[in-house]
Amino acid sequence: MIAAALSASAQNKFFQQWTKDSAFDGAVLGVLVNDVDKDTVLLSHNAYQNMITASTMKLITTAAGFKVLGPNYQFKTELAFSDSIVNGNLRGDLIIRGFGDPTLGSKYLFQDQNAFIKKWVEEIKKVGIKSITGNIIGDGSYFGNVTAPYGWQWSDISNYYGSPVSGLNIFDNQYTIIFKTGKVDSISEIKSVTPYIPYLQLKNHVLASAKSGDNSYILGGPNEQLKQIEGTLPANENAFEVKGSIPNPSLFLAYTLMEELKNAGININGTYGSHLDKTISKSNTFYTQLSPSLNEIAKITNKYSINFFAECIGLEVQKKMNSENYSQALEKCFGKEFGFNKNTILDASGLSPANTITPRNYYKVLKTMYADKNLKTYFFESLSVSGKDGTLKSFGSGKNFSGNFIGKSGYISNIRGYTGYLKTIKGKNLTVIILVNHYTSENSTVKGKIEDLVEYLYLNY
Repeated sequence: MIAAALSASAQNKFFQQWTKDSAFDGAVLGVLVNDVDKDTVLLSHNAYQNMITASTMKLITTAAGFKVLGPNYQFKTELAFSDSIVNGNLRGDLIIRGFGDPTLGSKYLFQDQNAFIKKWVEEIKKVGIKSITGNIIGDGSYFGNVTAPYGWQWSDISNYYGSPVSGLNIFDNQYTIIFKTGKVDSISEIKSVTPYIPYLQLKNHVLASAKSGDNSYILGGPNEQLKQIEGTLPANENAFEVKGSIPNPSLFLAYTLMEELKNAGININGTYGSHLDKTISKSNTFYTQLSPSLNEIAKITNKYSINFFAECIGLEVQKKMNSENYSQALEKCFGKEFGFNKNTILDASGLSPANTITPRNYYKVLKTMYADKNLKTYFFESLSVSGKDGTLKSFGSGKNFSGNFIGKSGYISNIRGYTGYLKTIKGKNLTVIILVNHYTSENSTVKGKIEDLVEYLYLNY
């Protein structure tokens, strides 16, 4: 337990001892704590050190989203057709034109994930289309053809947390494989894949193991239709779920709409395709669908740490700022004095282990959002609450500071961080940035040490 009301010298001694704890042997620490109302530094250790961000990067991305796009911003998706409609027959193609909406059929926002497709069929019927001579084409070219940030690791890209980003997205760009496993060292069996993706091919090499948990990896490029699955799953499981990322979501969305149209009695002579394999003709838009507000999307992004949502927000910010890369977009958003050009920023979500931000830059962003009367409430509501919800639900549970720290956590192998705001027992408003890179201790040990520091801050400032 951390004793309350330590003297100033004892406070400094506590922090010095904390940074030298054996839990951090071989690790790099970056810590910066400020009284945000007074703009004064309370504790600092490697404040100007570039630190790997992990998912704390999402805090910066959602802040940039609020500043550049606004809390009420909505992504759009258009339905259009080429050629003309004659006697109920569309003589050209039906085109789905995407503008980066990450929410189409998202399980995080909609109870009925197919509701939007059913709505589209209604709108298609409204314009008098009863049959289609051409194709159903998904145009996901809005963000270009590169769907995975260059900094992502090969072993991440085809797994659910590495879902590709496209101008057109569907069902969080995820699918679920159900495995049945037998005795240790035997090959597992794929029982089902949901949703059905007609062009997806799975080469299964997953073995049953005495180890617990999901230790399997789906390998393959973001648009490659053949995926190889390696690793292990627990032995003697009848229905073990493994989630993967949908290859070429634009193509799958076109297929999904085509099947729904056929079920509704609309005859289609052509096939389904995407901007990667079909020519997009000049077309007429007849329906525009809008996403939930950025305010709602940011809450999902931060509270559930959804990489895919963060990447869509980041790419839209980059596009609106007319920037060549995300570092440049952040610099334009927050100002050159923030120094984002001196950081390595390869994605918007923090999945890339090459991303680096200094604690000082985190503070500048936190301070900016704290001082913004128009955006502060939206930003704060998007963050998790310690001991209460989101990725901070277990952080500080049973501690005095539970419910008084809001922010974003981050974790990838041997990297852990927490960034956000702390309301202390004395009513002070602190910004807290704690980043630990390259540790070799147990995850629970490092998390506990970070909780000790936040508890100390809560009771003594």
